[in-house]
Amino acid sequence: MTNRDQRRTNGRAQRKSAKNERPEASRSATTQASFDQRARTVENGALEWRPGRVAAVVEADVAASSPDPMSSRRHTGWGKAKIVSWTVMVLAAVAFIIVMWIPNLPMWGIVTVSAVFLAGVLSLFVVQSPRDVNPYLDENGTAV
Repeated sequence: MTNRDQRRTNGRAQRKSAKNERPEASRSATTQASFDQRARTVENGALEWRPGRVAAVVEADVAASSPDPMSSRRHTGWGKAKIVSWTVMVLAAVAFIIVMWIPNLPMWGIVTVSAVFLAGVLSLFVVQSPRDVNPYLDENGTAV
């Protein structure tokens, strides 16, 4: 029995030591100082920045080459209608919370605030973007 226990103990010790030993290639210096030094050389222009697994040089002005696809529609009528719709809905929700705490308010006040909130919610369905224009949907209409 003790032989078996000794073999198990030795096996565990060998597996633990094998986990702790990394090959020389993966033991590269990834300290904060090495990252800072690399950042300084890239910043000075002595070295071109490349992402880890890409061989080609990455352009510095990536944001300008691929703008937000929704930015061109921000100031259209649809965008303004969405903003108005959300504003009406949020204000009606706040008014509904306030109205619920007023003790002697007639029923028509509560119904009016509720109707305005419902109109705000339904207007979101009216002013939503068409599926073929929305860049965040795939060909099946699923959000990406």
